[in-house]
Amino acid sequence: MRVEVESHARLHFGFLDPSGERGRRFGGMGMAISRPRFRLTLEPASTLTVQGEEAERVERLAARFLDGLDLPPGARIQVVEAIPAHVGLGSGTQLALSLAAGLSALHRLDMPGSELCGVMGRARRSGVGYHLFRRGGFVVEGGHPSDERRAAAPPLLLRLDFPEAWRVIVVIPGATRTVSGEAEEEAFRRLGPAPDEAVDRIARLVLMRLLPALVERDLPSFGAALAEIQALVGDCFSAVQEGPFHPAGDALVRRLREAGACGVGQSSWGPAVYALAADEAEERRLLDLLRQADPAATILPARGWNQGADIRTG
Repeated sequence: MRVEVESHARLHFGFLDPSGERGRRFGGMGMAISRPRFRLTLEPASTLTVQGEEAERVERLAARFLDGLDLPPGARIQVVEAIPAHVGLGSGTQLALSLAAGLSALHRLDMPGSELCGVMGRARRSGVGYHLFRRGGFVVEGGHPSDERRAAAPPLLLRLDFPEAWRVIVVIPGATRTVSGEAEEEAFRRLGPAPDEAVDRIARLVLMRLLPALVERDLPSFGAALAEIQALVGDCFSAVQEGPFHPAGDALVRRLREAGACGVGQSSWGPAVYALAADEAEERRLLDLLRQADPAATILPARGWNQGADIRTG
């Protein structure tokens, strides 16, 4: 038996209420993108072996799943393609859930996504990556109750297809520090309550500008609302990330804004930043600008991805 799993990176557009002072904590929105992606193959084996990128990380996560369900500790795993780790594109959740889904299929288990999430310890804060793993597109999720009564994953409030014609340009700045693991946990511990005005404005922008623009396929309005949301979210996190954006991505955000780019922002903790374009000419203009601004950056032209993870057996 052979199992193949494909899952896609995501852009996280920010939290609705990072502090949970109003009854629910976090909540957020984001979208799946066509690249980068994970492609894994899994086959039965008597021992656990991993080939490809991030083999140590993959082996650790696979062992967590197998040990957690008391399954035989063996599988042959090949990482064919990978999402860069710790740059804001959701590699942790996509890899953990891809492995869990693949190993579940390999052992002919019928496990719901929420159970996979629980075994792998994902969606403890944001549920955006989990819901995008399941369904792709653009999602808004409702966060966790502030009193810590948590389900395995936050509830999905809305899921829409992202227009296939809209371009998405993702930029990962050259070598820089990243935020993950204990550093991320410490940042959230230091995070103070978000101002009432900022939380209220984010909610209004999402409900009355961002979502209507997406439904009506109005890219300029969608981009303007997204950029304003990003500025508000960035201010909420500025005390723990040295400004509204990651220091390595801040200059790129400024250059894109000065150039009139649409929907400029930072995904999660960054340093990955992004912009939107309506057509090939605008995409090409922004790609040229970014190559000049940071020759060491990784630049990924992409599109929205409107499907969940693909798990095939054969």
